[in-house]
Amino acid sequence: MWLLDGFAWLYNLNSFTGVLLMWFAVLVLTAAVTMNVQSNRGKLWGFMITSAGAVFILVYLESLNLIGAEQAIKGVMSNFVVMTLGGLGSGLLAVAITQKPTPDEETQALRFIRDRLLDALEYAFVFFAICSLTLLAFGLVFNWLGFPPIDEHDLLSLLIVCLGALLGYAIASRVSRLKNWEQLGAGALVVLLLLLLPVYAQALAGLWDWSAPAVLGLHVFAALALLRTIWFHRLEWRNA
Repeated sequence: MWLLDGFAWLYNLNSFTGVLLMWFAVLVLTAAVTMNVQSNRGKLWGFMITSAGAVFILVYLESLNLIGAEQAIKGVMSNFVVMTLGGLGSGLLAVAITQKPTPDEETQALRFIRDRLLDALEYAFVFFAICSLTLLAFGLVFNWLGFPPIDEHDLLSLLIVCLGALLGYAIASRVSRLKNWEQLGAGALVVLLLLLLPVYAQALAGLWDWSAPAVLGLHVFAALALLRTIWFHRLEWRNA
């Protein structure tokens, strides 16, 4: 118990102790991953850890309600996190890009893309396509029937997400279309998914005020249906 009491005392020492502890944890985790996986994949994992950690810490800093001198220190801490974790992540990414992979690493990367990444992207695009298309259809019907209208910007965002998700699914579901371009194609699909996420989140923010239970229920149902499909696919692959 004394250890927990000491940690609580340290955490409550000032408003920025939690930030420093999270910064140290991200730094240690990044170092552990890059030292244990001494390849380009390890450096990419380190880049993702530092980037996600920096974003999380900055969001945490923005959530703090500070006044006076602590508000000025908050800006210093934000710059500190960006310079250290951002610089570390940029360095790891630069090394991973400029360092030529070995033949074994290229084989492992291609196997990972073909066996794991493209399947995951296919399921993700299916999920977003089904949800966005369903919400778009209901939104158009409700607007036509005179129910509480949905903002046109939200409907346009859903249309963009639906078309983008269908395009991503069409590419990810046919690996032969990426022949000899697996790495570049997989990277482009990941970028497409990342571009669709904020558009979809913006649309959901407007729809949440319109009918939160309907939006939540649709996504839960779609997620359960997708998990059931993945489970049956895995059973078929094992029996094959």
